[in-house]
Amino acid sequence: MLNLHLPHAVSAWLSNLTGQGRAPRKDASDTVMQWPPTAARVLVSAERHAHKCIAQALALEHPKGFLLAHVPLHKLVRVPKQYSYREWLSRTGLLTVDFALCDEHGYARSVVLLPVADEPRHSRKRDRLLRVLGATELAVTPWNREWQNESSDRLRDTLFPKPRASGYYADTPHAH
Repeated sequence: MLNLHLPHAVSAWLSNLTGQGRAPRKDASDTVMQWPPTAARVLVSAERHAHKCIAQALALEHPKGFLLAHVPLHKLVRVPKQYSYREWLSRTGLLTVDFALCDEHGYARSVVLLPVADEPRHSRKRDRLLRVLGATELAVTPWNREWQNESSDRLRDTLFPKPRASGYYADTPHAH
């Protein structure tokens, strides 16, 4: 004898026709549905310690300034308008600085770079980053872990090496 379970098969066929009884289909092109994102830690332990020390030194130099982490290079450096911004971005778009110290007007005044791993790829990216930053007037300082024990005044002098003349106002915009 043939056992077809006809009532169950008919019920499933009707549910399929009406769209009832099934989970909503995920769109294959929807990345969020396919790979659900979660929040990540932005700064690792060494970066958090450096951030704390740098923030204290920045507060002495630019009391109303900003300390930004993981800043893309194209946000810090501008190219002359006669050149292609798209080409500039394709060459430098993936380069970032670890910390940018900005005055109250949002102009970067100093850059701090944390040490990188001794891998050829990281070294080439760091060399390219240093070459671009070297062409600017930004003070570029490689982070030294021992500075965590330095006073904020001494660290400020290290991060902002330009001598301050009499009548200096820390938070006035400077001509570029």
